[in-house]
Amino acid sequence: MKNEYGARLDRNGYAPSITIQEGGCPLCGRRDRPLQRHEAFHGANRDKSKRLGCWLYICDLCHDRLHHRDAELDLYVKRLMQTLAMEYYCWTTEDFIREWGKNYLDVE
Repeated sequence: MKNEYGARLDRNGYAPSITIQEGGCPLCGRRDRPLQRHEAFHGANRDKSKRLGCWLYICDLCHDRLHHRDAELDLYVKRLMQTLAMEYYCWTTEDFIREWGKNYLDVE
């Protein structure tokens, strides 16, 4: 199965991540912790995050912070992923808003 941009989805519905990761957690930089897959846009947008590759591997400590509602870290991840998605898919801000319903770069 493929997404609308032609990327092959794995058996769990994940396209390859649009992030480039070279070992360690991209949020805290630790290299000594197990990494977990985290969808940048969760809730109603989780499946879309998977399908469009808007996920990244983060360490279990950062993952726990995100699941315990660290709003600042969550916004950082969303901004990072919006920037990467706009570059990767050649989207304008308006294109991103059409796809995701919000512009995270303007959120305070």
